[in-house]
Amino acid sequence: MQISGSITDDLHKAVKKDSPSRTWPVYRDYDVEVDQESGKCYVVASVDLFEGMTDEAAHHGHRVKRWRGQDLEQAARTNYLPLKKPELLVELANIADNTITPEAVVGWAKYYGLLACSREEDVLERPGLIGQEAISGWACRESVSGFARAAGEVRACLRTYEALRRDEDLNLEKLSSEVGPLPGSAVRLGERKQGHERAWLFGVLGRMIQMRLHEHCYPQFNVYTSYGYPTGRFALSWGFYNLLGAIWIHMAWLLEAAESSVRFCRLPDCRRVITFDPGKSADEIGTIKDADGRFKRNARGKYKTRSDRIYCRHPRICKQKYYSRKNAGWQGYS
Repeated sequence: MQISGSITDDLHKAVKKDSPSRTWPVYRDYDVEVDQESGKCYVVASVDLFEGMTDEAAHHGHRVKRWRGQDLEQAARTNYLPLKKPELLVELANIADNTITPEAVVGWAKYYGLLACSREEDVLERPGLIGQEAISGWACRESVSGFARAAGEVRACLRTYEALRRDEDLNLEKLSSEVGPLPGSAVRLGERKQGHERAWLFGVLGRMIQMRLHEHCYPQFNVYTSYGYPTGRFALSWGFYNLLGAIWIHMAWLLEAAESSVRFCRLPDCRRVITFDPGKSADEIGTIKDADGRFKRNARGKYKTRSDRIYCRHPRICKQKYYSRKNAGWQGYS
């Protein structure tokens, strides 16, 4: 059971009844490190386990420095609510459209934090108050290859969903070559029947999301409090072990959402998802906490989706195609 009284009253106001209260850290800086033994490339948060408090003058002209342990939540530049940001799903899939480099992971992490998709990798050693101290479970370290695999699966599911929402016949071979492979336990080729390809793909998406929700998420029961005392109000919701889990929750919400609440690219044969409403009110989207612990409304990062966008992230290409077809008198281009 999670006791929500451990967070601020402002957070209670920001979190809806059906939303977990967990925030996610974005640190001030991220570096690229290469493991000398394995050769694997990692993106690592620049985090110290202690910070200076005072630099006091002492006897004989010497100065004495005093230190205190660093709280990782305070060390983060921001702590935000991932389930209030549906653009996480869309932007991660967009990044995975291209080869994921260390620089791409750093660019993502500076705005959204690391995915922390592997608990074994998310262990960081830094100098502490007493020798080397380990930081674990705070999204401080992730391999570029692990990030790429996780992002690739998210992209494959989102692109499959978009293909299913286009008004055209499915070409499964073409789609497979574009989105890449998914785990065989989700695909189940033996269940594919001619003439029922759409139904089979919906089943693939459902199984894939269930697998990743089971791996990265958990049911969470919240007890609402006021001034530290339970109010008698409760909420059953989703919790997540890592940012990747929050993104899979968004994927589940997208499939659950009515098509009218999803904004697609206006070009009919593109139909990329621009954004969607996961059932949250507009003033809750983008709620974010700064380094001083204050919550700001409608905080915007670099990747924040424009509210008036009607074309995907390739607006010049899709817009030109749309209007050239409209001028040529194509049906359905008004």
